[in-house]
Amino acid sequence: MAEPYLKVENLVKKFGPFTALNGVNLDVYPGEVHALLGDNGAGKSTLIKTLAGVHQPSSGTIYIEGQPANFRSPRDASAAGIGTVYQDLALNQLMSVTRNFFMGRELKSGLGRLRMDEMNQIAHDEMLKIGIDFSDPTQAVGTMSGGQRQTLAIARAIYFGARVLILDEPTSALGQKQQMGVLKTMMKVRARGDIAIIFITHNEIHSKLVGDRFTFLAL
Repeated sequence: MAEPYLKVENLVKKFGPFTALNGVNLDVYPGEVHALLGDNGAGKSTLIKTLAGVHQPSSGTIYIEGQPANFRSPRDASAAGIGTVYQDLALNQLMSVTRNFFMGRELKSGLGRLRMDEMNQIAHDEMLKIGIDFSDPTQAVGTMSGGQRQTLAIARAIYFGARVLILDEPTSALGQKQQMGVLKTMMKVRARGDIAIIFITHNEIHSKLVGDRFTFLAL
């Protein structure tokens, strides 16, 4: 078996006297979906934010490809290949698919002009790779379904280097058809074989449909 891309060992996170995470252990492998389940208040959100560099652990170690990692910011985590898709998706519904895909990372010419044709093609191609075919990537994100917006956020994270994709409740607040679409997207990403997925969910049925490994955080 391949080595885990991400390993969490005895991770503890305290906020003053309150212990949010108490000795969490986690191995996340490329080409697998690791389902992370637990009750509200069990620490799932804290673990996500710690892996994403928002919080620093009180003790314990995060390893990336066997080497200890010290994330002081989300930028550090992103540089190490951690891509996090939060429930709010960080998308501007009034902007186009392409502008959301490249938000803050736009391709520009030597004169500072946006290379829109190139960006439109990249956004189209990257979403097509994981199952969404947009004939018009200039359309506003607000016209997309919830499942399509999830796919956009996932495609964006992968394009910009995610080796571990953390998905925070991606099927919540979606209809059944859109939920199945998101699960199919996850399976397509897994089939690539080079990306690990951490799937945070309350839905045990969804976790069993796509999960390869399971971790339950208890209160």
